[in-house]
Amino acid sequence: MNGDSTDGNRAELEPTAVADADGDTDTATNTSTSTDTDAGTADGNRSPVAELGRRLAVVRADPRQRAVALVLTTVIGLALAWLHWFGLVLAGALVGLASANLWRALAAAVGFGLIALGVFAVSLGGATATVIEMRPVVYLTVGSAIGLPVLGSLVRGLV
Repeated sequence: MNGDSTDGNRAELEPTAVADADGDTDTATNTSTSTDTDAGTADGNRSPVAELGRRLAVVRADPRQRAVALVLTTVIGLALAWLHWFGLVLAGALVGLASANLWRALAAAVGFGLIALGVFAVSLGGATATVIEMRPVVYLTVGSAIGLPVLGSLVRGLV
């Protein structure tokens, strides 16, 4: 087994015949450590994960592209959150991935949560005052609107 493989794929060592000066043939082991990732970068082909990481780095480096990405991920996140509560976690992950660092990702997630909470309050219309009086439910609503995106934005610490 080849223990030098860096991409997780372990290649079998292939025996090859080697002739020495006496004409005898000895069996040696092929120790080439060529990996798929090395060959991929030489040809210009990259894995989708590496390409996504490179594009995210470009977006994070340019303030204008980062602002556009944050607005776009906020709109997508609001649509996801409208469909299901887990959309708040996904939205936090999206705004977190577009942020420059972990602290900005956390701040962007809190900002998204406040925007989502505001959109929810506007969607209630005339019933907003009645809903605000429902104390225990309001605490859960505000806590989840801010806490779930923050949970999702922690993915920025991994990437």
